[in-house]
Amino acid sequence: MEQAQILVYQPQTGLIGLQLAGGSYALAEQWGNQPLREGQRLQGNLHSVGMETLEDTRTHARYEVFMQAYGLSAEGLRLALL
Repeated sequence: MEQAQILVYQPQTGLIGLQLAGGSYALAEQWGNQPLREGQRLQGNLHSVGMETLEDTRTHARYEVFMQAYGLSAEGLRLALL
């Protein structure tokens, strides 16, 4: 399992910008309605595309997301979130 921090969360679209522990970035879309917040730390399979369950490292709450992209640069993530 890998860990990441939520850098950007857009509740209106469900898009989540994640910074992975190794320094790269990933883009996901939330499929549930549990609230997420910027700064929250999640863990799970972050190097994939498709449905994944990510877990909050502190509360162990689980979130269903669709991983859209991984291995992004900071600029790539910024452009994807426009």
